[in-house]
Amino acid sequence: MDARKPLRSLRPTIGLAYSAAVRNFIARHPGEVDHVEIPFELLRHDPAVLEIGEKLPIILHCASLSIAGTARCKDETIQQIEAFAQDTRTPWIGEHLAFISANVSEAGPHPEEYAPGEPYNIGYTVSPVMNAHTITRVVQALTTYGRCFQVPLLIENSPLYFEAPGSTMAQSEFITSICRETGVGLLLDLAHLLITARQADLDPLAELDRLPLNSIVEVHISGVDEQDDGSWDDHAKPAPEIVHRLLDRVLERAAPRAITLEYNWSSCFSEALLMDELGRVRARCGRCP
Repeated sequence: MDARKPLRSLRPTIGLAYSAAVRNFIARHPGEVDHVEIPFELLRHDPAVLEIGEKLPIILHCASLSIAGTARCKDETIQQIEAFAQDTRTPWIGEHLAFISANVSEAGPHPEEYAPGEPYNIGYTVSPVMNAHTITRVVQALTTYGRCFQVPLLIENSPLYFEAPGSTMAQSEFITSICRETGVGLLLDLAHLLITARQADLDPLAELDRLPLNSIVEVHISGVDEQDDGSWDDHAKPAPEIVHRLLDRVLERAAPRAITLEYNWSSCFSEALLMDELGRVRARCGRCP
């Protein structure tokens, strides 16, 4: 199965990232949402969430493989991800192009602080050093993990909050090289793209155009929190206008199969606002070629 196969005769499905508030919204507004995206990490702790699959298709999201890390994910975790992929009948598995874990020998100056044989997990998805060495490691990881699942993996661009020492290329070049070498599909997070462009003082629209747009399978939309120390990912507020402009550019030049609104951090996100945001994206999709 090739998740990147374009379905140009169809509009992308429009869905929401899972939360208890989103679950209630879906129950009260049938027909407003096409799919729901659920993290593997949530399902592992609360399998009852799978019940929502009786109402809507599920897309499985993940932040456990550490695609750009130096330690292989545990076999037990890989088997759990594959089991949930089958249970949800997800069309693909979205995974962050991120560094999450490392071998103890690479964890820092005091490896004796960590359990022997155990990888060091930083507990958060961080954009890796972007250079040819990391590309080789990511390509190998995608090839290895790709054999473990019956559905395709997508890579999601991580937000770049600081310049990673040792990087020799922009994130757009880094992602393009990986997609070209592996044929992997892209889960494009537009808020992450905006944050990364601002950190590097680049034009986000120009950076979007440098990405392999024909590889886009799914798009994430969320808010951005503007702080004195920079821009930060925020799933508790609506997307700013620039994110919607980026979405327009994607719809003009690519054929995503799904668009997911990540408004899942706050139970105070009003249903009226969710309706407005879904309608706003649906209207944009109606204008796409």
